[in-house]
Formats: sequence, C-alpha cells, structure tokens
Amino acid sequence: MNEKNNLFYSFTMRLSFIILKLFYKFSIFGKENIPKTGPVIFASNHTSNIDPFVVGAVLYPRKVHSMAKEELFQVPLLGFFIKKLGAFPVRRGKYDRQAFKNSLEILSKGQVLALFPEGTRNRLGDGKLGSLHKGTATIAIKSGVSIVPVGIRGTEKIFSKGKLIPRFPKIKVKVGEPLLLIDDKVKLTEKIAEAITSILGEIQE
Repeated sequence: MNEKNNLFYSFTMRLSFIILKLFYKFSIFGKENIPKTGPVIFASNHTSNIDPFVVGAVLYPRKVHSMAKEELFQVPLLGFFIKKLGAFPVRRGKYDRQAFKNSLEILSKGQVLALFPEGTRNRLGDGKLGSLHKGTATIAIKSGVSIVPVGIRGTEKIFSKGKLIPRFPKIKVKVGEPLLLIDDKVKLTEKIAEAITSILGEIQE
C-alpha cells in the first residue's frame, strides 16, 4: 500500500468515525483487545452495508482488509473505491481459492483481516446471529493467526425495508478477547458463534 492509499484510507476512516459519532452516538467497548501490531483476524456479525466502515473506524489506525462480493468490483467507481479501502473480491456460494490465498497473504504480511462469517447480511434482527460459514476458522487454522470476535448493534436499524431515508439509531461495537485457536474448523466455528452471540448480548440496550 503506497502513501497515497494511506492518506485516502485515513481520510475515509476518520470521516466515518466523525459521522458515526455525530449522528449515531457511536460507542466502542473493548479497544484494549485490538492488537497494535501483528497479524489478526477480526470476526464480526453483519447486518448492514456500512458494517465494514464501522469495523474500519473501530480498528483505525490499523489498515483493515476484507472480502467483498465480486459483483461490487464490476461497478464503476465503487470497485475502485472499495479496492482502495482494502477490499478484495470473493465469489459467494462456492469455495474461492484466490480469496483464500489473498487472505493468507495478508496475514503473512502481519496485517489485519476482517471477516463476516455469516457470509452475507443477516436480517434476523434483535441482535441475533445467523449461521456461520467455516471459512473464517479454516483461514485461522491454516495461518495460525488468532481470531478476535466483534459484535455490532444498531446498524440494522439505519434503513427500513423499502425506505431510502435513513434513521439514526445508537450504534455500539464491542471487541472481545482473542479466542483460543483449536485445530478443528467445526468446533472453532462454534466458538466464534458463541463469542459473537455473547458480545451482542452484552451490548444490547
């Protein structure tokens, strides 16, 4: 990442933080659980398109890399924009070898990888977590990198179904303690789900 990209990323995440604070009474808990250096995987629930910006604002000044569905990279300007913000494409609904390889490369460089194990936005509401894919656990086991669970509440209330005018709910984020890495992707996925569910319960209004 060159200096120009650094400045663009910094500007976007600082702006995101300011907007969240001004309009959404943004609260962050557990910042002490964010490693200042070294590779780390953050695993978060996902209920809104703005969640990647929320996670980026929470983890700043660390640069966050994350997956985004490949269709977004085909949209003019949007694809360019999200690529500059550290996103890389993934084919949903099937095993994507290149996305897996990109994830391991990011971690091998000591960088931050943010993943949403539900695989898509969860519309269950009320702080509920959808079923998780095993990809996050697989990446962690293969890389040997710790997973830090993250819970986000409030972003699901910003846009009502069928309405374009946003609402301004409180947004809360809590970063949990790193999970003990185990060499079993099924059990590790269960641990991720339990950790995120617990965090969501802790930050409910």
